Amino acid sequence: MAVQTPRRRKDAGIAIPVYATKAKDSVLQQNAGSLVPQVKGCVALDLDPAYVADDGGDPGGSLSTIITRALRAPGAGSWGHYVNPLSGSTAILCQSALPTSAGELRPAVWITDDQRFAYAAFSASAATRNLLPGTLLVVFTTRGGRASAIDIFYVDDSGQRSTSAAALAL
Repeated sequence: MAVQTPRRRKDAGIAIPVYATKAKDSVLQQNAGSLVPQVKGCVALDLDPAYVADDGGDPGGSLSTIITRALRAPGAGSWGHYVNPLSGSTAILCQSALPTSAGELRPAVWITDDQRFAYAAFSASAATRNLLPGTLLVVFTTRGGRASAIDIFYVDDSGQRSTSAAALAL
């Protein structure tokens, strides 16, 4: 009678990465789901709907600034506890431009008004496949300098956009 142990080891070697990938995807889904009510809470405060990046010199009244500060605040409940499960990064970025430096790659959360990453061009972009897997995106749709909507989603491990966790009209 033949021993099946080698085959089992091979099957286990295949199954473990599959389960690890599914676990990371589950973490991303949970992170996106928990980010939605937090952003909705900020939207409900009726703050200035302008998108202002970190380097924009905003004194603190825009919606993007309030969300960024809340995510970065230490000891603020579930705020600030986002970790990119694919990179281990806890970076929270609020900038229009795509992250490019090594310290910004694959951040936990990227708040932006760069709408290319919310629509069709997203999946065709080599940059997203390399720079954003595991990142939660909070994308402000702006018209005339004012946000009209916020889309929240994540980038999966293959660099593809997930379905929207939320599309909030302002």
